[in-house]
Amino acid sequence: MRLRRGVILVVILSRAGAIVASGCKKEQSAETAKVKDTGITRTALRGPVKLTVQTDRSTATIAERFKVTITVEAEDGVDVEMPHFGESLGAFAIRDFHETSARPIEGGKRRWTQQYEIDCDLSGKYKVDPITAKFVDRRKEALQRAHPTTTATSQPGLHNQVTADAFELEVTSLLEGQFDPQKFRDVKGPVDLPTPPSRWYWWALGGGAAAIVLIVLVVWLVRRRRRRGPRFVEVPPHEWAMAELQRLVDEDLLGKGRVQEFYYRLNGIIRQYIEHRFGLTAPEMTTEEFLAALRDSDHLSPGHKELLKRFMAACDLVKYARYLPGSEEVEQVFATARDFIVQTTDRGKAIVPAADEEEMQESAA
Repeated sequence: MRLRRGVILVVILSRAGAIVASGCKKEQSAETAKVKDTGITRTALRGPVKLTVQTDRSTATIAERFKVTITVEAEDGVDVEMPHFGESLGAFAIRDFHETSARPIEGGKRRWTQQYEIDCDLSGKYKVDPITAKFVDRRKEALQRAHPTTTATSQPGLHNQVTADAFELEVTSLLEGQFDPQKFRDVKGPVDLPTPPSRWYWWALGGGAAAIVLIVLVVWLVRRRRRRGPRFVEVPPHEWAMAELQRLVDEDLLGKGRVQEFYYRLNGIIRQYIEHRFGLTAPEMTTEEFLAALRDSDHLSPGHKELLKRFMAACDLVKYARYLPGSEEVEQVFATARDFIVQTTDRGKAIVPAADEEEMQESAA
């Protein structure tokens, strides 16, 4: 009898393992089926100079940034002038910029690199104009200096330029193809479910029991691992806030029709960022108390104070007056929150993210 029970238990656990493995394979196949956005590449070659423009993606939401890398490779003896864009690249605002001067590479050449992070507050498809790098070919000058002759005449450097073709980037809205408060799905009638055969019923019951045992075991192992010691992860306030904004977008509250909750969360992120960044206890204050404290604070410029005042008013209108904003209003209030974080960044400060605080409390328990 014991042997028979043991055999039954082994069969049940095997079925449970097969079910879990089947689920994992389905998830892997679903992930594989997704087409990865590898970005856009434009290359141009003129004489001794090669220009490459590359983006990390071709489509992004208003909460995400495009990364644009401009690389120029030229033979030794060629001077290169990299492109200059000021504060914007077409319709896109430049949020971050890094430049690397000429560095030697294989083949007796040199390489110049520029890296931009850009974004746009409004959804749509935007064309980025052709990008041009200028250069002066001084190889003949260098050759004459190395081998001077009495009959050779001076050869001035040749000025020229190389241009990469234009390309198009798409910025998608947080609301496109999602929530419509005036449309509801019809209620469907009752559906008769077939009665499962008794044989499969027992197999399903056994598989469910095995799955529960497996889940309990996994939870126990995770909790045990967490109790080995808390993880202290310190990050600057602006990095924490930007990660929270991305998490808010990923939860797709707007697509689920939870507009009021979206505004609650967005308002809370900005208040917590202000507390971590400036030391103001904004999360515990009412809007009136917060605005009063803001007037007396010397941490923020008058422009930022006015920006926060309009931001809080827009949030209160949705939170308390149950106002339903349009797509452009949602994008504008989100962009205001993001721009405030970017403009008040202090890379020297560090905080412990809320997720790690909860984990530390759980570990201490």
